[in-house]
Amino acid sequence: MMTPLLFFAFLLLSRLPGSLCRVTTVGDLRVLEGRSVMIPCHYGPQYASYVKYWCRGSVKDLCTSLVRSDAPRGPAAAGEDKVAMFDDPVQQVFTVTMTELQKEDSGWYWCGVEVGGVWSADVTASLHINVIQGMSVVNSMVSGEEGTSVTVQCLYSQGYRYDLTSPL
Repeated sequence: MMTPLLFFAFLLLSRLPGSLCRVTTVGDLRVLEGRSVMIPCHYGPQYASYVKYWCRGSVKDLCTSLVRSDAPRGPAAAGEDKVAMFDDPVQQVFTVTMTELQKEDSGWYWCGVEVGGVWSADVTASLHINVIQGMSVVNSMVSGEEGTSVTVQCLYSQGYRYDLTSPL
């Protein structure tokens, strides 16, 4: 009876340092379809030399790795993956860039630091990205003088684009 209790205590204590040290990121995001997003993942100084990763899935242990710091991808070429990572150990942050997001890119994503070892859990943080169709205004408040022009910059998803040369 004592052996299982000791094993449980060892297992709990071996995971404790990982639970006290965290990875943090932004909250959940809403992104217009066709746009890009940059996600910062902050980590503690003790993880500067560790492998970082970005994966997708509702459960961290079953997520699909999209990019890793030991095999980073640069800017996406035509037809290549749309995810890139840059790790800055001095600032203790790795940044993930996702480009040309589509509705099917909506889902749960994880920033992770690969701690390694059988008894050590990776240090992670999750966020949900919701890719939406729609429009938004860059600045919702503009001012001007009577008789002058005002410029309002509007962003819209690909679903709202149409060919101006064809008849409506």
